[in-house]
Amino acid sequence: MKIHPTNLTYEHYPSVYGLLESTAFMWFVVIVTVGIALWVISKLWYVHSIPKHLAKDKGLAQAKLVFWLCILGLFFKPLWILAVLAIVTDWNKLQQWIKGAVS
Repeated sequence: MKIHPTNLTYEHYPSVYGLLESTAFMWFVVIVTVGIALWVISKLWYVHSIPKHLAKDKGLAQAKLVFWLCILGLFFKPLWILAVLAIVTDWNKLQQWIKGAVS
């Protein structure tokens, strides 16, 4: 069933087709895409290294633990959350609470 009969024929490609087929434009697209991907990866790396830098600046004893939790947190996110929790936890009060609970 034809609702609108037509006999349109296309003899010419759209005007943008020449640009899309050019090698220079495709290289431009590749470079921009790779640039954006590298920028996003660098920002993710920066966010993942914040706990490591905070632990080092505060001189925390567990700085190496925080470092490794941050690195492994790139692959398994809950470890990064543990790194953040390791920084904000007051370990002296936690030890006192544990010793008080055990006694």
